[in-house]
Amino acid sequence: MKQPGKPRSSGEPAEATARKIAILIELIRNKRLSVAKIEKQYKLSERQVSRDLHELRKIGAGMGFEIGKRNAAGYVELKGFANRPGGMVTAERNIRALIAELFKAFGEPLREFADGFDENVASFVQVVMPRLEEGSRVAHVLDLLRAAWDASARVRFRYKGKEREVEPHVAMVRSGRYYLIGRLVGTKANEWRIFSIDEIVEPVSRCGTFTPRIPPAEYSSKDAIGWIKTGEKHRVEVTVTARFAQTATSRRWQTDQEVVEHADGTATLSFSVGDVDEAIRWALGYGDEAWISAPPSAVARAKELVAAIAERY
Repeated sequence: MKQPGKPRSSGEPAEATARKIAILIELIRNKRLSVAKIEKQYKLSERQVSRDLHELRKIGAGMGFEIGKRNAAGYVELKGFANRPGGMVTAERNIRALIAELFKAFGEPLREFADGFDENVASFVQVVMPRLEEGSRVAHVLDLLRAAWDASARVRFRYKGKEREVEPHVAMVRSGRYYLIGRLVGTKANEWRIFSIDEIVEPVSRCGTFTPRIPPAEYSSKDAIGWIKTGEKHRVEVTVTARFAQTATSRRWQTDQEVVEHADGTATLSFSVGDVDEAIRWALGYGDEAWISAPPSAVARAKELVAAIAERY
């Protein structure tokens, strides 16, 4: 019988060894870890988790780090890591400062996740974006959805005039707006959908449980443009003046974007979008320094929107 942690003949580490490495990496990343989460993730008993942590503490005694005892909230914390190289310490300080800056930008609803991050350490990169107002309806709904997600609980709410039953999987912030990515239960294939959290109508009630899973790639995409799902994809071109060409082309807005730089200093960016209005709104963010240049149908739609905007003034 193989002993726990003994290498296999294939050269791969035993399951117990891989698990302990994963637990230690998670502790290094987050500085604390829920014992209940370890039990659930690896299907272990409390006694087995305690044994893993005991062995990691023994390793830590010789490696310069310490794992604290389980606290009243059910967490164990990484207390120190004395043998890290100076460069690693500096890098960690910079990363922690940047993460703290991100938490500040997102506001009160994410404050609890900032525990252990020193907000007094200045970050070279400063993130400026509107904060989610504490006590607002969106913040309240976000809290309800997060609590349901923590419990792997389905939720029921009204959305665009219809009753929905949804498995909440991911909350995402895009351009200052909060969205829920979840599976709509009861449809033919339990379809994945994106819900604008500000359009979710309370009450948000729980109705059963679900198995957590990773959303399909097209729903968890980190693209800033072209993530709205409304139908067939189309290529839309946006041309930017020489003044703002470097600003627009210095960032990757979409995985498959294409950029053409012109002799006069202007640049044209091409995006694949399901909702043409999404690309138009992005171009309008540059004022008169950017415009929809192709295809003709998108240009016509942009003219309609600009005319509608002009009527407001």
